[in-house]
Amino acid sequence: MAWQRRTWAIQRIGWFALGVLVLAALTGVFGYGALSWQQASDPAGLVRIDYERFQRQGSEFTLRVDIEPEATTGDAVPLRVSGSFLDAVEVKGIVPEPRGAKSLGADVEYVIPVAQPRQGATIRFALKMREVGSHTAEIGLTGREPARFTQFVYP
Repeated sequence: MAWQRRTWAIQRIGWFALGVLVLAALTGVFGYGALSWQQASDPAGLVRIDYERFQRQGSEFTLRVDIEPEATTGDAVPLRVSGSFLDAVEVKGIVPEPRGAKSLGADVEYVIPVAQPRQGATIRFALKMREVGSHTAEIGLTGREPARFTQFVYP
């Protein structure tokens, strides 16, 4: 009888663990879901980034960057992306297409065209994760404090 009780206890622990695993999957801990979506912004509130905290290696995703109207003084916005983040991803595309890109040390500055000065802009980066683990990114206007966020990539 003691063996049967021990077996039942182990079985209950197993059912509980499976329930937690299913609940975590439904909420987005392993990918797309409510807990996965996050926003980050720079201290000045000029750049806002919508991203998913959890990704899978080799998966493609879209990173959305919104630029406030106060940041667009000319016909283009200089957007700086950290080199460490770019090392971890493959850039499949950027919409709108940048006018140019240049190296700023390890970082890259993209010059994004805008329709009119003092008009907000939305930039979409189509990316593919290459490396497993935790990756911290910095994206912001050149010369200003960037927005920072972290993504975790499952194998």
